[in-house]
Amino acid sequence: MLSSIHPFGERSRNNTFRRTATAHVLGSLVGGSLLGLCAGLLGLVLGLVVDLSSTTRTIVIVVFSIFALGVEATSRERMLPTRARQVNENWIQNYRGWVYGGGFGAELGFGISTIITTPLIHLLVLAMVLAGSLSASVMLGAVFGFFRGATVLTARNVDSPEALRALHRRLDALRSRSRSGAVASLAIASLIGLTAVLA
Repeated sequence: MLSSIHPFGERSRNNTFRRTATAHVLGSLVGGSLLGLCAGLLGLVLGLVVDLSSTTRTIVIVVFSIFALGVEATSRERMLPTRARQVNENWIQNYRGWVYGGGFGAELGFGISTIITTPLIHLLVLAMVLAGSLSASVMLGAVFGFFRGATVLTARNVDSPEALRALHRRLDALRSRSRSGAVASLAIASLIGLTAVLA
């Protein structure tokens, strides 16, 4: 999205970045909340079929966290389910900024309707399913959606082709740090979970 939604591009399409970006963040918030709702409902159905104690739920999440840590650390994301599609960029030519901004945001906020680049998404969905609370699942999804949508704001100062290229260079330079951050997050999640199980 950062190569498509920025002030320079929005201006060329007679849109305002603020309106498109706001729609993107709100759409992502809604998409994330919907993901949480779907996962939470699945969890409620699962709870009617299988009686899972909180300890069992925690153990399942810890085991998957450790597995996901190995996947992320070894760059083997293809071991996990993903989608082979991204958002439809043709929308940019056919719709107003707030429409494609909101639509792209909703798809990205839903988390599993486009390419999944990290097992953190799988872990999040599993945590929503096993949360045991519909409101907690929706809250997890809303927080995820908001922050995923807010990444578009990193392009708020892109007002020229040079600025866009510079942004992409900075993002490329952060690629290894991003993976390290994901590995660290999974390690911390695994450690917290193990502590909870063994306590």
